[in-house]
Amino acid sequence: MTQRLFLVLLLLIPCMVSAQNWQLKPGSGYGPVLLNQNQSEAEAALGAPVSSEPSKSDPEASLKTYKGNVLLLISGKKKVLGITTWAANAKMASGLGVGSSVSQVQSALGNGLQRGPQQVAYSNGIGFAYDGAGKVERIFIFKAEAQSALQGDRLIVAGKRCGDLKVGMAVSEVESAWGAAPKKEGKNYSWPDKFVSVMVDGGQVMAIIITTGDYISPKGLKAGSSKAEVLAVYGKAPDTTGGNLIYPKRGIAFYLAGSAVSTIQVFAPIK
Repeated sequence: MTQRLFLVLLLLIPCMVSAQNWQLKPGSGYGPVLLNQNQSEAEAALGAPVSSEPSKSDPEASLKTYKGNVLLLISGKKKVLGITTWAANAKMASGLGVGSSVSQVQSALGNGLQRGPQQVAYSNGIGFAYDGAGKVERIFIFKAEAQSALQGDRLIVAGKRCGDLKVGMAVSEVESAWGAAPKKEGKNYSWPDKFVSVMVDGGQVMAIIITTGDYISPKGLKAGSSKAEVLAVYGKAPDTTGGNLIYPKRGIAFYLAGSAVSTIQVFAPIK
C-alpha cells in the first residue's frame, strides 16, 4: 500500500510543478525561470520545449514554447532573453496578471508605452497584451531599461515623429539631448549607439531614420516587421524603388532586407 501511494505521488509531481503559482517579477523572471539564465537551467523547471521556431527579429535567436503556457526567447548563446506567459495563474506579487483589466493595470502602473495593437510595455520590464474585452491575455518579461531623452512614447507617427524626435525640429535640440552626432556624412547625422540617424537641411531635421525595433507604429510596425505586415497596414506602395516600400504622401518609407524591414524613414509628406 505504501509503495503504491509513493508511485501515485511520484506520477503527480510533474503536474504539481507545472500547476504551481509562479510569481511574475518585472525585469527579472517568472518563478524559477530568469532572464539571462542558461536555457538548460530554465528547462530544468519547464521541461523540454514542445515547439521551436526562429525569431523574426533576430536570426540567431529562437522562440521556444513549453508546457504550462510559457514561451522563451533564447539567444544564439542559449540564454533567456525574454519570457512570455499566458498561464491563467501567472500573477505579480500585487495580484496583477493574466485576466486583469486595463484599468487595474493602469491604476497600478500608469499608461505605459504602446507597443502595438492592444499591447503596452513598461520600463520596469513587463508588458501586457489585452484581448478584445480589455483583459490581460499575455504577459511579457524583459530587461528593464532606462528612459532616454527624446524617446518619449517611442511611437512612429508617419510624416511627423519617432517618439519626441520630430520632423522639422532644430538639429541643435537633438544634439543638446544626445550630444554631437558621432558620425556625420554630408547631411546625415548618426548616433550609432541609438540606431537613429537624421537628415539635416538648414539646421532642421528633414527625415528620421530608425534601425531599431525600440520604436513602433500604433499598428505594430517596426524594424523587424515583415513586408507582408507593412502591406497589410499601408497597402500597395506607390514607390517600390530598390524593392522597398515608400509612401511619399504619408511621409514614411520601409527599407527591406529580404522580406523584413531593416530601416524605417519618417519625413514630411510629399504632395
